[in-house]
Amino acid sequence: MPEETSTASSSGSMEEKPCSSTAAADGSVDVMEEAKKLLGTGNRHLVMGDVVSAVNVFQEACGMLAARYGDTAEECGEAFFLCGKSLLELARMENTVLGNALEGVPEESEEEEKPDNANIESANNLDEDDDDDDDDDDDDEDAEGNAADKEEEEVGNLQLAWEMLEVAKVIYKRKENKDDQLMAAQAYLKLGEVSAESGNYPQALEDFQECLALQLKHLPSHSRLLAESHYHVATTLCYMDQYSQAIQHYNSSIKVIENRLTMLQEVIDAAEGADGAKEERSEMDELKQLLPDIKEKVEDTKESQRTASAASQAIQQTLGGASTSSAFPGENGGPSSSSAFATASQIPVRPSDGASSSKAVSDISHLVRKKPAKPSASIESSA
Repeated sequence: MPEETSTASSSGSMEEKPCSSTAAADGSVDVMEEAKKLLGTGNRHLVMGDVVSAVNVFQEACGMLAARYGDTAEECGEAFFLCGKSLLELARMENTVLGNALEGVPEESEEEEKPDNANIESANNLDEDDDDDDDDDDDDEDAEGNAADKEEEEVGNLQLAWEMLEVAKVIYKRKENKDDQLMAAQAYLKLGEVSAESGNYPQALEDFQECLALQLKHLPSHSRLLAESHYHVATTLCYMDQYSQAIQHYNSSIKVIENRLTMLQEVIDAAEGADGAKEERSEMDELKQLLPDIKEKVEDTKESQRTASAASQAIQQTLGGASTSSAFPGENGGPSSSSAFATASQIPVRPSDGASSSKAVSDISHLVRKKPAKPSASIESSA
């Protein structure tokens, strides 16, 4: 009997192991299925323009997946990316609302706040000063605390978007397959938009260049994603007064769109019937409307380049021909040739496997108070 009991207990323990492992597997499946449902719901909210609800749903999915698999697990990549993307849109909405609210608001005059006789205090005020000192100190502390809380609230969404996108970039970039590398490129693109939104254009340029380097490696020459990235690089270079390089990237964006139009025309010609290739025809019409806008950008940039160059020459003449190479631009109207960027004859695309690719984006919380990046024409992305 004891032998039978021990045998039964050992067999029972042997049967428990597969049961526990099966339960764990079922738990993982349940978490993934629930997270996928949340991501789908969040995407629907984004399509409908309900960004706040999308952020809440994506954050719930991120918390669920991170708790189950870990913060940097590959299962978390999509959730972190979508959450960062939606937080960026929410930060843009808040900046837009704040900017509209401040329009037309007059600044308070200091003279209105001062009494008529600022140097004369009444006897009552002198008697009450000592009693009010402690209350004033408490009020000052409360005001400082409220200001700190307000500051954290203002930087929260943009800073959190950066953190989410940075994690997503790390997750995707460590895998070598094409799809994950292209998702890493999209994470770099959104990181660049975060930096541009805060006015940190050098960091934005670095992120856009990393994005472009990955896309050039994995995408065909007619991909609209390439046109979008070239456009972002060009716009950022304009903000930095690097006009020659900006013109080259605008022209590269135009070239990609022209290649896309050629490819679409070939598909349309090969289609049977007048109703064939409807999507291609629609896209072709859209691109034909977009192309003149980018060409206009090129002309505007050339005009800015001429204006900056003329201003630089005028200043040099005013200073009596003194050397101003360290303080004023060359023919670009931008930084001198000692800049870290490539020469104007080359399009500056950073290699994706360089040492700088692993460097984290700078903390941009102190830059959030700056005005948002200037709006630019959007180029819809498609493979």
